[in-house]
Amino acid sequence: MLDLLEKHQGEAKIIAGGQSLLPIMKMRLASPRYLVDLRNVVGLSYISEDESGVRIGAMITHHVIASSPVITGNCQVLSEAAGMIGDPLIRNRGTIGGSLCHADPSADYPAIILALDGKLVVMGKDGQRTEEAGQFFQDTFVTSVKPNEVLREVWVPKIAADSAAVYERLSRGPGGFVLVGVVAFLRMKGQRCEAVRVALSGVAPTPVRSKAAEETLEGKTLSDPLIQSASRRAVEGLNPSPVVHASTEYQLAMVEVIMKRAFERCRHKIESRR
Repeated sequence: MLDLLEKHQGEAKIIAGGQSLLPIMKMRLASPRYLVDLRNVVGLSYISEDESGVRIGAMITHHVIASSPVITGNCQVLSEAAGMIGDPLIRNRGTIGGSLCHADPSADYPAIILALDGKLVVMGKDGQRTEEAGQFFQDTFVTSVKPNEVLREVWVPKIAADSAAVYERLSRGPGGFVLVGVVAFLRMKGQRCEAVRVALSGVAPTPVRSKAAEETLEGKTLSDPLIQSASRRAVEGLNPSPVVHASTEYQLAMVEVIMKRAFERCRHKIESRR
């Protein structure tokens, strides 16, 4: 596989489930001379766990992620998101690696990996490297993976009992493209927000963290007014490009609404375990 990518560098495209690449080829937006199929490549389809997190091979499908007891038990937000993607055909064919490498700003996984401080393992002929999500996603449909490399693995941390992560999305119907997505991660110590991370999708060329919202909540006692204040601040610095089904003003308004909903769910999840 890596030999083929090296030999045909610039002329070859990797195909995993084909749910992103094939539509692009049908629209004549890409015309690779060679396709390198990963379906039979050994070592890309696995799910394993250790004390700190879960490792997911790049060829694992959305359906498997949605139904895996290992992922559901340790990182439920990822399983929930996988179950929202497309329709049964897409979920049974599409892969987590293909989705992440496609780097659609409206995709479900990237913001989750960013909010969880996940890591991505990229493999090439010279070895492999591990990258933070903030380094991996570089622009719309652009990642740090080079033409002669392949994404091998995704690592996500386990969500502890004192923590919760929630993904909320706005789309035109189930499985539709995301107009606004919010991932909220919250770790509590008593009633105090010990750690907070917020990532947004659909409102920038790449998934982005909302530092203003995080700073509003971190170290504070969680309350409804505080969640409301953080949700208002979440749009600071955002200037999303209008899309067919949503104006910039509508997207920004929905960020506030959806983030409030996400943090209320986080709080409920943590409190229900006490």
